[in-house]
Amino acid sequence: MKKALFLTFTALFALFLAVNAQPGGPPPSPEEMAKMETEQMKSSLNLSGDQLTRVEAINLKYAQKMGEMFQQGPPADFTEAQKKMGEIQKQKRTEFEKVLTADQLKKYDQIQEERMKNGPGGPGGPPM
Repeated sequence: MKKALFLTFTALFALFLAVNAQPGGPPPSPEEMAKMETEQMKSSLNLSGDQLTRVEAINLKYAQKMGEMFQQGPPADFTEAQKKMGEIQKQKRTEFEKVLTADQLKKYDQIQEERMKNGPGGPGGPPM
């Protein structure tokens, strides 16, 4: 579990850096990131209507927290940034535990781990 969380944070940070380094335009807003995450979860986890509404709210809440963290620019201390991202991701997953079924949560964790193996730009796309 700790390994998966660490990999998730590292990938999220790498994704942020990669998106900000792209000359094609501004990085996605927290709202856009939350929408992308929710769409990925909707299709891969077969969310019900109620779950979709709740997952969307959770994703937005934590995308905004991550956005606030990154508005300050690249962190001076990567380890501290990872720690903060880890705390945010842990809180988010705790909220998902209240919304997703045990099978959905297991699949979510499996998808996260697979995406970490492939990297943030790999076949699975960015982490959920």
